[in-house]
Amino acid sequence: MRRLAACVLLSLPLVALADDDWALLRRAAVAGQSLSFSAIYTHQLGGELETFRIYRTHDDGLLRERRESLDGLPREIIRQGNELTCYAPDAKSLSAAKLSAMKMFPAVLPDLPSELAVAYSISRGGMDRVAERDCQWLLLKPREANSRYSQRLCIDPTTALPLKAVTYGVRGEVIEQFAFTELDMGAERDKAKLRPRYKQSLPLGKTGVTAPSTPPPLEVKGMPAGFRLVRYMSRPLPGHEQAVQHYVYSDGFARLSLFVETSDAEVPQHPVVVAPNGIGVASRRVGEQLLTVVGDLPEAGLQTVLKNIRLIQK
Repeated sequence: MRRLAACVLLSLPLVALADDDWALLRRAAVAGQSLSFSAIYTHQLGGELETFRIYRTHDDGLLRERRESLDGLPREIIRQGNELTCYAPDAKSLSAAKLSAMKMFPAVLPDLPSELAVAYSISRGGMDRVAERDCQWLLLKPREANSRYSQRLCIDPTTALPLKAVTYGVRGEVIEQFAFTELDMGAERDKAKLRPRYKQSLPLGKTGVTAPSTPPPLEVKGMPAGFRLVRYMSRPLPGHEQAVQHYVYSDGFARLSLFVETSDAEVPQHPVVVAPNGIGVASRRVGEQLLTVVGDLPEAGLQTVLKNIRLIQK
């Protein structure tokens, strides 16, 4: 039977197999955003490991969710629809809660995962087991070697819920991972589990990737394929005489910030530096402008971005 199954798989066109994989990824994107459950999951970033409890349900068609840290600084994030609010006992914990909201596992996929095909290829791995559930591995690798990080997701074949998500560096090292340790898909609705315990709050805005509400004054050319502008702002920063333009891009996985400032002073250029958490920073001068890029890309990817960026006044 195994030989017969292998022959059948080998006889299928590679395009058909890839289409099936993208279809599974689309199901995973919907499940990660919408399914109701009660669970505990771990988040590892670099050398840091945190544990969170999450409770999610639908109430009159509105998605409601509460996640709280079980270690480290006490904090929780409440979601109602697309609105996110941090709650914590003090200002320091609020700042940590804001960082925790950047990636809302298991909603780690973009709304339109097929758009990832521009920059990533997809392949299917073997079966595994996470939180006492079987799951199917999908691997997304950058089409340009060393330009971005690889992604692996272990997806429940029945519910399509991502049970584990891992980001790998260019040498195969684990940079970041999320994984359920307990998962209950049949939990009864309990509104008490959705109420925050802390009084201090900080609105975080809306979930998901959106287009910038303020049109930027410059058109940025030369960004890698798949990246699109999701946010723009002009704001003063400490130690800067003039306001700095801040452009935020995303390809569905990676996020990239471009800072543009005008200065007559001799500001030294910085070589590419990538921290253990996978976040890199680099800068260079273009005429009177200093360009700085910060994002979760490997060294080669950041160098390419910095080399190819061109700014055009609108």
